[in-house]
Amino acid sequence: MIKKIIGWLLLAIGVLAIVWGTWQSYQIFTNQAPSPAIFKMGAEQGIILPQKAAQTQDELIGQQLQQLLQEQLGKMIPVDTIAKLLNLTVWSLFVGILVLASSKIATIGIQLLNTKTDKAV
Repeated sequence: MIKKIIGWLLLAIGVLAIVWGTWQSYQIFTNQAPSPAIFKMGAEQGIILPQKAAQTQDELIGQQLQQLLQEQLGKMIPVDTIAKLLNLTVWSLFVGILVLASSKIATIGIQLLNTKTDKAV
């Protein structure tokens, strides 16, 4: 009798964890809930790093080219896009692990429900 109760409890916990993880993923990927912020990238455009004075014309041109390239890349790929992609990837990995672990818990519960109890006569 106790095996049946534990089996049903484990089965319920496993199924509820899978449903919760799936529902949270649906909420996050349909933009109804914010994604967990594990990775954060600040707006680096407002930060000006001190640069050493250019010695030659080539160094000056190199610095200007590097600054122009950074500005153009910043316009093409916003800084927050990379952080959001990393956060969604980490969330997907977490939910994948949660589903695998929950299915194992539910399987143990099913095995407990299927065991035959030997009654002493």
